[in-house]
Amino acid sequence: MGEGENLRFAIALAVKDLTVELRRAHELLSIIAFALTSILMSSFAWGGLFIRNPAVLSAALWIVIYFSNILALTTSFSREVDRGTIAGLRSLPTSPFVVLMGKVLYSFVVLLLVLLTTIISSIIFLNLDVAVIPAILVLFVMGVMDLALVGSLVSALVMYSEGKTLLLSFLFFPVSVPVLIPSTQAAGRILSGYTLIEVLPEIQLLLAFLLAIGGVSFLLFEHVFQE
Repeated sequence: MGEGENLRFAIALAVKDLTVELRRAHELLSIIAFALTSILMSSFAWGGLFIRNPAVLSAALWIVIYFSNILALTTSFSREVDRGTIAGLRSLPTSPFVVLMGKVLYSFVVLLLVLLTTIISSIIFLNLDVAVIPAILVLFVMGVMDLALVGSLVSALVMYSEGKTLLLSFLFFPVSVPVLIPSTQAAGRILSGYTLIEVLPEIQLLLAFLLAIGGVSFLLFEHVFQE
């Protein structure tokens, strides 16, 4: 099967999951509401501190994105198991890695919606400087791609577990540390006035991690998915 066909399969799977998500909009709205509520609580608690301390704002933004990712990932593969459609995914005429890519695309789109909600609400309630938005978006999109891939892989690992939500939370944190550390540091620097070029080493780390996890997933996901 060619690369174009694989891409179409992945996109079709992502569209299917997004369609299901929109039909049950309460789950997506609950994730967005969590992000908005977190920003509002941060605004009430710290107020003007965010203007003077970019590191605190960076940490707050990434905490919102991180926990929103966990909420999104709990339905990634577990929904297929609960509905008995996981066997249908396994019978598709494509590789398991393409199925994973479909789930990653789905998670990525959901997290982009959360990211946009977080950025817009931060501009309104946390006085986030509009001038840094382009650089911040580039950094956050790269980090969200990493989290979507890592999270989808972990979600597949725990999809048959009874306490999958709790187990996912425990497993997701250690493997996401290589994403969170450079991301929070780079975001803090951008909010302090650094340019995107000046945080290029952190972005390169995120890209390297994405390629590494992508390679591991390509080699191992078939065994995870078929068992």
